[in-house]
Amino acid sequence: MLNKRTLAKEKYCFEEMRKKTLGELEQLTKRIPMNMRLRGFKHGNSYQYFICKTGSSDNGTYIKKKDIALAQAMAQIEYYEKLLEEINDRLFEIEEIQGKFEENIYLKALNSLPESKRNLVDLPYVSDEEYILKWLQQDFEKLSFRENTPEYYTRKGMRVRSKTEVIIADMLDEMAVPFIYEKPLELNSETVHPDFTLLNVKNRKEVYWEHFGMMDDVEYRNNAFLKIRKYEEAGLFQHDSVIWTFETSKYQISTKLLRKMIAGLGEAFYQ
Repeated sequence: MLNKRTLAKEKYCFEEMRKKTLGELEQLTKRIPMNMRLRGFKHGNSYQYFICKTGSSDNGTYIKKKDIALAQAMAQIEYYEKLLEEINDRLFEIEEIQGKFEENIYLKALNSLPESKRNLVDLPYVSDEEYILKWLQQDFEKLSFRENTPEYYTRKGMRVRSKTEVIIADMLDEMAVPFIYEKPLELNSETVHPDFTLLNVKNRKEVYWEHFGMMDDVEYRNNAFLKIRKYEEAGLFQHDSVIWTFETSKYQISTKLLRKMIAGLGEAFYQ
């Protein structure tokens, strides 16, 4: 399905291709004499190639087989020039479509009604962007931090409780995965505060992430397993509604694998 995220990804790919093509074109043109172009003629079952001045009507100088690399470079240059034209055309088309996406047809239809009737209407569709924004603006009483405990802050200045939570929060932001920190959750009449509540944008469903970072502590470990049991008793299971991650002081979480996992979440939550 065509959406703003898909268009943004396609635009990024074409911009990267344009950048790469321009770089390779610049390198190739250094090998070719100025104001020269390639001519090719059918000769039996193959082709003969000539190099001539731009605008010239004569065939030019014959390129011998041992110098075929020159003809290849000139043909590649011509191809890159054509490719850049196509890329620029496609980027222009994407920008035009993105502009149309900015116009919310549901709000446009609503605004066409008299003001007296607008508050009586339920919109049949809310865009992902609007839904995410409203979801992130939820108001709730936040957990406090004990005095004299270490202070850890994310790149956006949000205070969390551990270095690993800083890494997780920053990666979620980087991968554009919407999340709320320590939002209260009712589990069978008991309130818990998942470390991260994520939004699966595609399904508009919340997914809860608990990171258990002190699993070498026996009491902490027992409480962690008790908490997991409470999630399961409430019908929330791993790979569906909950993510568990674990580490000890000796076996810390792999940031490489963490990044790969969060990138996968980003893809799954939007596509």
